[in-house]
Amino acid sequence: RYDDLASVMDTMVKGDANYHYSVAWVDCMTRGTHLGRAILTRGEHATRDHVDEAALVAPRPSRVRVPVAPPSGLLNRLSVRAFNELWFRSAPRHEVREAQSIQSFFHPLDGVADWNLLYGKRGFVQYQFVVPDESASTIETVIERLARANVASFLGVLKRFGPANPAPLSFPQPGWTLALDLPVGPRSLAGVLDGLDELVVAAGGRVYFAKDARLKSEHVAAMYPRLGEFQNLKARLDPQGQLTSDLARRLDLVGK
Repeated sequence: RYDDLASVMDTMVKGDANYHYSVAWVDCMTRGTHLGRAILTRGEHATRDHVDEAALVAPRPSRVRVPVAPPSGLLNRLSVRAFNELWFRSAPRHEVREAQSIQSFFHPLDGVADWNLLYGKRGFVQYQFVVPDESASTIETVIERLARANVASFLGVLKRFGPANPAPLSFPQPGWTLALDLPVGPRSLAGVLDGLDELVVAAGGRVYFAKDARLKSEHVAAMYPRLGEFQNLKARLDPQGQLTSDLARRLDLVGK
């Protein structure tokens, strides 16, 4: 575990050449010297020599299940702060090496069935963005804004991205991505996220369409400079406009 954001980001950059996978849980409720404290997990594909016979057996499905959605008011800045404190303290101070299954490493939340019910009946909003390496300070600014606005998130995930995909509307680009699960409820949430959009655009980054439910179309061209290329391809392959979606209409990806 790392006591601040700068320390974990420095470690992640230094490990780029040694690890294919690098992900950190980030506490988005802390401020001051402990802003963005984190728990880092890094991984490489195991060889046969690294895995004992018992680990080759497919893991059993988890029996842990969230039985019912708690009241939405139960998730607030105090309860999230308490959870984050316990989660951070439960992590070891120093590196621990172990073999993990693909499921447990890449999809840890799947170990708890219906985990989304923890956010209450109102549910949650997912917000994920990426910024280039030269705009890494944007990550700190985003976490500061969330903490200052008391917008609770007990799931903040920071990752390193490698080379971009050649597709015109591909999300990844070399740099940093931060994914947040934010409980629906605070009246300030919409305004806070609108402000984060402005930050991301100014940093040369973009918001992840696959998790988006509220981005405004005015930002799309700046976030995805190859939008015109996609639109031309869409017009050529689907001249009648048969293929569309609510997201495409909201963001004006293919015309209204």
